[in-house]
Amino acid sequence: MPLSVTQLKERRQQADREWAVLKPLYDEAYEFAIPFRRGIRETGQGDKRVNRIFDMTATASAFRGAGRLQQDFCPPGEPWVRFEPGPLVPAGRERNKLTKHLAEVSEVVGSLFQTGEWDMACHEMCLDLQAGTGALLMDDAPANNRGRLAAFASVPAEEVRLEMGLFGDIIGRFWCRKVKGSLIRVAWPKAELSRKLAERIEKEPEKEIEVHQDTTFDYETGKWTLHVSHDDDEAPFWTRDYRTSPWLTPRYFRVPGETWGRGPILLAMPAIKTLNKAQELTLKAAAITMLGIYTATEDGVFNPATAMVAPGQFWKVRANGGVLGPSIQKLPEPRLDLSNIVLNELRMSVQTALMDQSLPPDGAAVRSATEILERVKRLASDHQGAAGRLVHEIVVPAGQRGLEICYDAKVIPHMLEVDQLLLKTRVTSPFATARFAARAQAGVQWIEMAMAIAPGYSDLVVNKLDALIDVGRGLGVPESWIPSAERREAIMEQVTALVAQAMAAAETASQAQPAAPPANAAAGALA
Repeated sequence: MPLSVTQLKERRQQADREWAVLKPLYDEAYEFAIPFRRGIRETGQGDKRVNRIFDMTATASAFRGAGRLQQDFCPPGEPWVRFEPGPLVPAGRERNKLTKHLAEVSEVVGSLFQTGEWDMACHEMCLDLQAGTGALLMDDAPANNRGRLAAFASVPAEEVRLEMGLFGDIIGRFWCRKVKGSLIRVAWPKAELSRKLAERIEKEPEKEIEVHQDTTFDYETGKWTLHVSHDDDEAPFWTRDYRTSPWLTPRYFRVPGETWGRGPILLAMPAIKTLNKAQELTLKAAAITMLGIYTATEDGVFNPATAMVAPGQFWKVRANGGVLGPSIQKLPEPRLDLSNIVLNELRMSVQTALMDQSLPPDGAAVRSATEILERVKRLASDHQGAAGRLVHEIVVPAGQRGLEICYDAKVIPHMLEVDQLLLKTRVTSPFATARFAARAQAGVQWIEMAMAIAPGYSDLVVNKLDALIDVGRGLGVPESWIPSAERREAIMEQVTALVAQAMAAAETASQAQPAAPPANAAAGALA
């Protein structure tokens, strides 16, 4: 049931109060690490965003870490989610047939994410996710926009307000945006605009109007509802129901009781601020060393306001020496000696926290290959706790949302209900594939042991064919590469026929050969 504007406003204000508590933390993250991801609603157009940044380690590492997140979970140009029969589907021909059908559906859904628009929006979302929370909108493309079915838009996380549900999930996303009046009819062609809003759009079609796009979940119906409204209206002028949420709002780490996430940037903020201040002091000390600070006696002769600091200039002074000393004297240079070792350690700490696994610079101390490999392994294990949340809040909902978009566009015949029992989602991203490969290693070792200990009886212990097929599917091998059960039976029949022919030919050849002479006759001939 659609909510009224008053109800939506109350829930939006509650979400806004919760955001206000965590806003100071996010302000520091945007200021020192990802200044160019802050929305212009906070800063205005053309704002200078790096005036307080003196070391670019956090900024560069945030971009590299976002690219690493995307590469691990949603790699560009590669399939990273597929649909398969669940554990309640019995093995046999029907399961194999369903597997092939779902592989075709997975390929169709996967094509939505191969346009480049998803890759761009996903990277921007991962950049916000470095601070703690990302936001990406997945919706149907406009009707007249030929060539694509879905539209992806990364929204600055600080422009969206979140509402937490019963189980720590997000059941409300409230987005306040400004839209030109002429585009409201384009975005929502069947909108029931109030007379006041319609007149405003007609008079000033190019003027921006503040619009609320609020998406809420109803536990009773199990549906998501989009409410589009304006503050002057009593009811939303557009509503739409969804089976799946059009929003992806992943959170990196989450403190119990908090709706918003806390990301690697917030974890590394002490090192980031310390490094930034140390670099600032180092630069100031270098500037003082180069230009110097001077003291001047107020003798009425030297005027620092008119003295030009440039080569070949002459300054009028009362004295250059004597009992009272010179009129102008340079202060001693500051002895601010921040060792490069300390700065490098801070930089490595920031890079480690932000998953920047780039190699050390050429001028740094030589590090062995073993040390670099162990560093990579440690970084992967340090962020293992966030992997489940990122899969649950990015990969799985994106795949299910893609199913609904394809069904609404009538490119797949049925809307599949993924319940993880009859139909399940399998993540085939590099991160999930690496984890599956680690689990499959035990099975591979068992097969090798069976073949080594009992080579003639290994087929009685291990079903090698099914094992290889399961491993291939777990590693994300395309389903078209795996022969169907009918194809395997046909191949086995051909192999059996060829073996029978070979055995018959061998038997015929043995019968056609002349019999060997008796041993006594051969001995007599030799004598």
